[in-house]
Amino acid sequence: MSGEDLYPARIAQIYDLLYPDFFNDTATFCEFVRSRAKGNRVLEFGVGTGRIAMPLAEKGFEVTGLDVSSEMLAKLKEKDVDGRVKVVEQDFITERVEGTFDAVLLMINTLFVAKTLDEQVAVFGNAAANLTDDGFFLVETFNPNHYHGLRQPDVQMRQLDASTTQLEQYVAEPSRQLLIAQNLVFRDGEQFNYTHVLRYLFPYEMDAVARNAGLTLAERWADWGSTPFGPDSPRCLSLYRKDVPS
Repeated sequence: MSGEDLYPARIAQIYDLLYPDFFNDTATFCEFVRSRAKGNRVLEFGVGTGRIAMPLAEKGFEVTGLDVSSEMLAKLKEKDVDGRVKVVEQDFITERVEGTFDAVLLMINTLFVAKTLDEQVAVFGNAAANLTDDGFFLVETFNPNHYHGLRQPDVQMRQLDASTTQLEQYVAEPSRQLLIAQNLVFRDGEQFNYTHVLRYLFPYEMDAVARNAGLTLAERWADWGSTPFGPDSPRCLSLYRKDVPS
């Protein structure tokens, strides 16, 4: 899978604008990881522009970030002037990185870019292979309940900043558990479009895929550890640990 398969190159220029509310409290997020990790080695699948990796590195974690998009990694390196995050241009679905880590992170719906069940099984297998025996795999996704019930396109317009507007249309294919997002971006007098296809999993399906990789659900939250997950929760945070014989 190439970076262009996931996002056109121009998306790297606006990526940090697309999810303004997901990580506006990085201190709480870092404490969530710190309180559960037995060490400080962290691997992030789909590191993107470093919105998660950079705060972790600044808190003293040794962070390695994988991403298939050279444009995303270039933006990360622009921010990371001190080179705190080790970046690897690599597909986390079909390739496995060397080494073991105290935490493997897969955030902001990135699991769902794996478009088949086999690919999603491979992602969990790769995460398990990279974990220490007492490490954890943290997966953040949207709750599929809303989108799975869509029978008409869901159209939204978002003002990303003073010069950038995005028109989004979401179409669901429930029988294949696909969410197709068609996007038209207006920026500085220009426009471009891209289509993003996600294959969503329900939480119980993620748990089954995890068990296949030798991982067990340890925690599930609607936010960073204070709100229980429920059927109407917009977000789903799932923390898995290895099945280690006692």
